[in-house]
Amino acid sequence: MRLDAESLVVRYGTREALAGVDVSVEPGRILGIIGPNGSGKSTLVRAMAGVRAPDAGVVRLDGRPLGEIGRRERYRAIALVPQETQVSFPMRVSDLVLLGRSPHTGAFGWETSHDLEVARRAMERTDVLGLGGRRLDELSGGERQRAVLARALAQEPRVLLLDEPTSFLDLRHAVLLLDLVRELATAGGLAVAVVLHDLNLAGMYCDRLALLSAGRVHTQGAPESVLRYQDLCTVYGTELYVAPNDVTGRMVVLPLSAEHRNRLTPGRGS
Repeated sequence: MRLDAESLVVRYGTREALAGVDVSVEPGRILGIIGPNGSGKSTLVRAMAGVRAPDAGVVRLDGRPLGEIGRRERYRAIALVPQETQVSFPMRVSDLVLLGRSPHTGAFGWETSHDLEVARRAMERTDVLGLGGRRLDELSGGERQRAVLARALAQEPRVLLLDEPTSFLDLRHAVLLLDLVRELATAGGLAVAVVLHDLNLAGMYCDRLALLSAGRVHTQGAPESVLRYQDLCTVYGTELYVAPNDVTGRMVVLPLSAEHRNRLTPGRGS
């Protein structure tokens, strides 16, 4: 399935969090959404998931306006992994993951052996199978984030939207998670959009990038055309080191301390 955001406008009071944004998420591809704090990244994925209705513009799922699709059908197609998940009571990890089967269960909400197996596989793939009996409030932030991803995978969606999924993860689990996301897109044909603050991970794993600035798309395209010195320095408002990596061939982006800013040749990596 394909998900398209067309001329999206989202307002919070008088402030426009999104101001005419156009992006597309295609099957088998990963769209990376990058930009500084307050640029509209989380608002964009929430609007694309149908959690926040846009004030103008439209989100289309395979050409159908999202607002015309019922909640149950929408949840079967689109899964959202938010930055943080709040629970109102102590819930076990296995119960959280089983919630992902809700769009597929019958009228009484009883899980079948198939539902249990789908949930088990999702927990295994996200490395939380051994945490199934533990309560969410007993987990670290990274463990909880992986459990929430397992819930999303248990939905068996065709579109996966992730809002800063690596923010609480150590290096090993961040790479494992993005390796899994890459596999889900390439082998499973999922359409994936992921918000990332780490520009190096974004350049390594994403097929396309959309660089947001003040609620607008500053530029979008292949990683090498977006991770450019001048664009990044302009949007992030700081001096950066941008150059190709000798091993991966992808662009490397490093922040510079005040001590090192004067040592860098202007335009390096542009």
